[in-house]
Amino acid sequence: MTSGALAAPMRAMAAPTRSGPAAVRTLSRPLLLAVLAACATLSAGLLPGRTAVTVAVTVNFLAVLGALVLLTRTGRRSAHPAGWRWYTASVAVGAGGAMAAASVLPWGQTALGSVPGQLLVVVAILRMLDRASLRAARAQVATMFALFVIADLLTVHTLYHLTIARDGVLPLSETVALFALLASIALGTGFSLVLIAVCPAAQRPVGWLLFASQVATALAGACSSLASGPGLVQYLACGLSVLGLGLLVVACHADRPQPTADRRGADGSTLGAMLPHATALAGGSLLLLSVPVTGTLTIFGTTLGVLGLGALLAHQVVSWRTQQRLTTELQRSEAYFRTLVRGSADPVLILDDQLQVQWVSPAITALLGLDPQRIVGSSIAAAVHPDDAPGLVAALNSTSGDASETKTRTARVRHLDGRWRLIQSQVRDLRGDPDVGALVLYCRDVSASAPQPAEPVVTFSTSDPATGLPNRSALTQRLAATLRAPSAGSASLIVLGVDGLPAGDDVAVLRELTTRFARALRGDDWLARSGVSEFAVLVSGTVADAEVIAGRLVAAVEPVATGNGTLRLTAAAGVTPVDADADAGEALRGGDLALRSARAAGPGRVRRHSDALRITQQREETLRTDLDRALAEGQLRLVYQPVVDLALHRTVSVEALLRWRHPVYGEVSPAEFVPLAEESALITELGRWVLAEATATVAALPHQDLAVAVNVSARHVRSGELVSDVLQALGSSGLSASRLVLEITESVLLDDEHVTDDLAALRRLGVRIAVDDFGTGWSSLAYLVGLPIDVLKMDRQFLADVETDPQRRALCSSVLHLGTSLGLVVVVEGVETATELQLLRDMGHRFIQGYLLARPLDRAALTAQLPGLGGAPVPTSASGLPRAADDGLPR
Repeated sequence: MTSGALAAPMRAMAAPTRSGPAAVRTLSRPLLLAVLAACATLSAGLLPGRTAVTVAVTVNFLAVLGALVLLTRTGRRSAHPAGWRWYTASVAVGAGGAMAAASVLPWGQTALGSVPGQLLVVVAILRMLDRASLRAARAQVATMFALFVIADLLTVHTLYHLTIARDGVLPLSETVALFALLASIALGTGFSLVLIAVCPAAQRPVGWLLFASQVATALAGACSSLASGPGLVQYLACGLSVLGLGLLVVACHADRPQPTADRRGADGSTLGAMLPHATALAGGSLLLLSVPVTGTLTIFGTTLGVLGLGALLAHQVVSWRTQQRLTTELQRSEAYFRTLVRGSADPVLILDDQLQVQWVSPAITALLGLDPQRIVGSSIAAAVHPDDAPGLVAALNSTSGDASETKTRTARVRHLDGRWRLIQSQVRDLRGDPDVGALVLYCRDVSASAPQPAEPVVTFSTSDPATGLPNRSALTQRLAATLRAPSAGSASLIVLGVDGLPAGDDVAVLRELTTRFARALRGDDWLARSGVSEFAVLVSGTVADAEVIAGRLVAAVEPVATGNGTLRLTAAAGVTPVDADADAGEALRGGDLALRSARAAGPGRVRRHSDALRITQQREETLRTDLDRALAEGQLRLVYQPVVDLALHRTVSVEALLRWRHPVYGEVSPAEFVPLAEESALITELGRWVLAEATATVAALPHQDLAVAVNVSARHVRSGELVSDVLQALGSSGLSASRLVLEITESVLLDDEHVTDDLAALRRLGVRIAVDDFGTGWSSLAYLVGLPIDVLKMDRQFLADVETDPQRRALCSSVLHLGTSLGLVVVVEGVETATELQLLRDMGHRFIQGYLLARPLDRAALTAQLPGLGGAPVPTSASGLPRAADDGLPR
């Protein structure tokens, strides 16, 4: 960056000196210091004799050393540390080259020593430019750079032609050296102008400072080449060199990292479009004005002018093509957007900061009967029910600025026909997105067609209400999507268990943990709450990567300060690979097994699902193999658990439950072997056997109105053979169709249309359809209306803490009222305590199933041991109830 300015002082140390004062302008503090340093160098000429030369050279070299130190230290904390390392190298190389040239080249040619340093400036500025932007607009940047360089050279040539060339001050050799230096500086100057044109507004002062530094350096090099001996020109060269170094240090100090929100320049595109034309106008105008002064137009100047016009034309062509491409892409994007929103059945609303509708999709007409144009400009608060408006407005105003977070809000909105419709919206807060700057609502109608009860509407979503994180259902979906992706082999799952959490969901504690976990994760990692005290993270990377992240997560679980004191928490984590040949259930089971091993090892441990857990996997493989012949060898049997009607005080049906007595492992839980059977067509064969065995057993009993419930797998339902298998079982056993209940899972209801048709056909025969484990799967209240369903079996999870938690009791009561309003029978599973039974009886639940009233019975015990049908009477109060026994089987 000394650009030869050190060469003249080096040669002038043996001669007397002269000097002149320099004006000092009032600038900001760093700029003022740079100007004062330059003036101090220039003022050295006022000193007498050889002292002036010595001081000027010393100050110049001290400026070089100071600039090297400051650039090295400040550049590390800058927004472009790599670029400033190259700038530091350019200063060092330029200074070294100037000193070397001063010792070997004649006076006037020593500026050539700074040329290598100036070429490094090009590399430095290139490292400061955004590479993605350069690749996207490389043709436009290239023509812009060509215009800048030609304009610089044209300006230099014209000034030289107006001044030095007319007086013949320099010989040819020194003229060549001067133009070599100025040409190298012009390259850096051109790139500094490119930086100004394409950088964000916050970074633009850095570009202007670099440009000013290049100009000062060019003037210093020109003065160094013009100097014929010690004097004002030599001291001016030193002062300009120090000024260029000072401006460079100030630019490095100003190059601070900017927040993402500050990186867009409001007028960046305007400046980028105007600056090339402004420089071309300046260079061309200067060339034309030189003609009347000198009376001639040089060949070199003419050539530069023609090249400048060609570069300007090329730049215009490239800019026009870029504009055409962007216009086409914008039109295509808008067309895609219009097609997408018009084809969507769910309306999309965009709200501004005042919660006024800026845009709404045409689907709003089908939802509410309203014209989209009439809605635009109205307030969302005016459109919803007055009782819902305050809560909705408060929720929307307080929505998080995280664009990846989605929240669910529900409110009543009046239809054009006057009815109130219950509208559920998925809200994404994109107000922080500079391209959107609004709230986006994805709406759907969740109103049921049947009359609704007065109790609160129960909804099931894929978001955890306490933390806002995805829940286990969402995790299962995400795992399934990951396994379908081509990169499934490069993913891993972390299951994190937190011990010490208070009973119930302490929102403050859970959100504090969520914040800590988010800080420990990388950008591509996906966090979910998979259980009451468990979190899961889907990691993009190997198991080794996941173990490192799991260690950070475990370390993040430190004591949490609460209103009641400090909560001591510990954690352990299990890690498992997400293999492409596995499914979501296997990945979750592997993570749970690994977590169980980590917890057994103690707090703070991380365990990988590998050889340490292979025994469990070997057991699964053995069971999977032996299950194929278990039916043929008579290892499978059915037991029957009664469903009791509390109003009639007797058993009204029994549920057929499959049991397996393995010759080696003994009794194997259905929760262990049924999922293994579901992996193949064996589950369909087992389903046929269970249907035939259960219907034959109940048909042979003396209880003519006793019904039997049979669990049917999803694979059996989807096979298309269920209707014929049921008809075969009913025909062989002689059991009435009205006494058969088929229990299916919720997800089966969302399958292909033929599944619904088969279930409807069975209902027409008299067979009843029950939804098993209602509320634990893909529950959606809107799907219950119109589907072939007769019975809802409420899962045991609904009874958790029902004795002490009022919200749990309200939830159980809501499910009962929901089923009653839809004309469905509700059966409560898993009743195990007298308090639970009494609470359910008080709520009006009639149909109860659980170990409290009856354990599963073998075939021989059905005649004599059914409650109310030859067995013990069904009690009317909690007193005298039998104690629930534990035989090791699931309830």
